[in-house]
Amino acid sequence: MIQLDYHLHCLNSPDSKESLEAICQAAIQKDLKEIMVTDHYEMFTDDYGRNPYRSDYLDQCFDTVLKCREKYRDQLYVGFGIELGQLHLQPDAAARIVKEYPFDYVIASLHKLDDLDLKYYDYSRTDVRDLCRRYLNGLNEIAEIGDFDCIGHMDLIKRYAAEQGYQIRIEDEEETVRKILRTLVERKKGLEVNTSGIRQKVGECFPSEIILKWYVEEGGKFATVGSDAHCGRNVGEGLTEADKLLNKVGFLHVDRFRSRVRI
Repeated sequence: MIQLDYHLHCLNSPDSKESLEAICQAAIQKDLKEIMVTDHYEMFTDDYGRNPYRSDYLDQCFDTVLKCREKYRDQLYVGFGIELGQLHLQPDAAARIVKEYPFDYVIASLHKLDDLDLKYYDYSRTDVRDLCRRYLNGLNEIAEIGDFDCIGHMDLIKRYAAEQGYQIRIEDEEETVRKILRTLVERKKGLEVNTSGIRQKVGECFPSEIILKWYVEEGGKFATVGSDAHCGRNVGEGLTEADKLLNKVGFLHVDRFRSRVRI
C-alpha cells in the first residue's frame, strides 16, 4: 500500500480552511508515513505576487511546515512543497521562488487560462475544442521551460467540463499529448497521479489511465501520488486505487523527495 500523500493543502492556501495540524493528524490516523504540503502559488499574465501570493505568504507556509515537522517527527514526515500554477506566465519569478525557498518538491499545474480559473468558464458558451487546444499549449510551455518535479493533475480540464455536463478529453489530441509527455521524459520530469477526480463527477484519476500508459510508452518512469485534499477527511483518499492503476500501466514504484532530490 502507498503510504505517501504528495498533494495536500492547508489553510495557508486561499482555498482551504483546515489547519496543518488537522491534516497531519488525519494522515497519522490513516497510517501514512509521509505527506507533502503543496500550498498554492499562482502566476498571472500581468504580474506576480498578486494577493495573497507574496514572499510573506511563502514564509508563513514554510514556518507552518517546520512547526508540524517537529511536532509530529516521531510519527510522520511533513515535507515542504509548492504547487506552482501557470509558471510559464512568469518563468523568471517562478525560478526565483523555487531557488529561494528550501522546497522538497515542486508541482507544476495549470489552473487558469487568461487569468480565469477553469472552474469559472461557462462551458455551454465556450468553444471547448479551442479551450482544450489552449490548455494543451499551456501544458506544453510548462513542460518545456519549468523548474519542477512533476506535472500536477495533467488533464484537470475534464473535471470542470464534466461538472457542467460537457466532456473534454485531452486524449483526443494524442500526438500533442504524447509530445508533452516526451518532453517530460527528456527532462526527467514526472507525472502526478492525482486521486481527487475519484471523488468528483469524472470518477477517475488525473491523468487518465491511457495518458499514464502513453507516458510509460514514451519512456516515462517517474510518478508521485496525491489526494489533493483541502481538508482532513480527504487526506490519503484514493491511494489504493492509484496503487492499482500504477501497477496496471507498468510503474514499479512511486517517488519520494527530499530537497528536490528524487528518492
